[in-house]
Amino acid sequence: MNACQQTQALLFEKADGRIDPGVRRELDAHLAICPHCQQVFAMWTGALPRLRGLPTPELSAVSLRRMENELLRQLPGTAAPRARRTLWLALAAGLILVAGVTALSLRAVAPPPFARIQTMWGHVTLSGVAMTRGAAMGPGTVLEIAAEGEALFLVGRAAEVRLFGPGKVVFDGTTGSPRLRLDSGRLAVQIAHRRADESFAVATAHGRVEVRGTRFVVGYTALGSYVHVDEGEVAAFRTAVAAPTAVKAGETFSFMVEAPPAPLPAPSEAPEAVAAPPECPKSSCTEASARARKAMRAGNPGRAVELVDEALEKAADCPPRWRCLDELGYLRAEALREAGRLEAAVTAYRSLLRPGATRAMRQNALYAAAQLERRLGRLAEARQSFENAYGANPDGALAEEALAAILELVAPGSVDAASSAERYLILFPQGMAAGRARRILLGAPGTH
Repeated sequence: MNACQQTQALLFEKADGRIDPGVRRELDAHLAICPHCQQVFAMWTGALPRLRGLPTPELSAVSLRRMENELLRQLPGTAAPRARRTLWLALAAGLILVAGVTALSLRAVAPPPFARIQTMWGHVTLSGVAMTRGAAMGPGTVLEIAAEGEALFLVGRAAEVRLFGPGKVVFDGTTGSPRLRLDSGRLAVQIAHRRADESFAVATAHGRVEVRGTRFVVGYTALGSYVHVDEGEVAAFRTAVAAPTAVKAGETFSFMVEAPPAPLPAPSEAPEAVAAPPECPKSSCTEASARARKAMRAGNPGRAVELVDEALEKAADCPPRWRCLDELGYLRAEALREAGRLEAAVTAYRSLLRPGATRAMRQNALYAAAQLERRLGRLAEARQSFENAYGANPDGALAEEALAAILELVAPGSVDAASSAERYLILFPQGMAAGRARRILLGAPGTH
């Protein structure tokens, strides 16, 4: 069984919170890097409330009688009439009790909200009020991130949306046909295929995007708004143009009406030819990474830094979203750390916290920077970096490790130490640092 199969076999238990902390960390680590499993999990979380909200089917008298006969048939010997009647009464009473309890438990589940926040970091507000994790959002509400930050929320049925700050999005529509209006910032959307009676739309100041099921990004630049499609296909509408434009996987569409091309200069005035910006093939990234890693394995991290710097210089004109830049940047930070250039490594890790970086990347970079800051004796900075690492991805693979590291840095006997210990035990009651957290709360000696 491969990693995806193992992960998907446990998604039901994860959605219900019935999973061992150690297994959950492995699950979260895989979900952070596997878009397919992320989509399957989003479908689960969207479908479960609907399934549990279905009415409990009632058993007919004929069905009950057949069940009684089947039970009697499988009993050894022939049951007496009184025994059969007693069995029938017990079976009927048991079925009524089970049906009643099941109906109550199913009907106690509230219908799915229009949208619900999953994770967030930074200053996030909902209609002007500080947002809390798990809060529900309805049509007419406004989600806003004032500065750098990120919020992940589920909308309608199996739509996972991530707002990158600073940004603002307004919710509208219905659960089956949500409509989001992006006023600023950038949205990354991943949607399971919609039914015939469902739709999903994102509008900007310059147009809108309508989808049936895909993965795409809508955002603003200095020149206006755009949509970039990672998977599937979307229909993009410019505000002043009625006909839609089909935007397919790998394509980017600008909502701004393009200006007519400038007339060509006369032959005598023709400018010198300008070299086209270099392409950024994945092979060049893979080759540079492989050479740098080979140098590190050979015990020459300094050479690895040089190789990465050469590759980054060649990629200076590549798109900012080119994933190879993150891969090379992280490898450079690792090489600097192995070379003993700790201050430079901290700076390199923090350079990865660019706008649009994934939650997993932010958490990994902040956690690595915090470890080095602790080695350098900058304990207050390390403490804050561990806090930021946890906040960047509270469900991430390093979330527990970040909170455990904080327990080693808090002052013994302080209110801050007690609150940090309480938070850890609430989130990870059987975690790796549970003993330390309990000793902090009890004020026992030898905590640090």
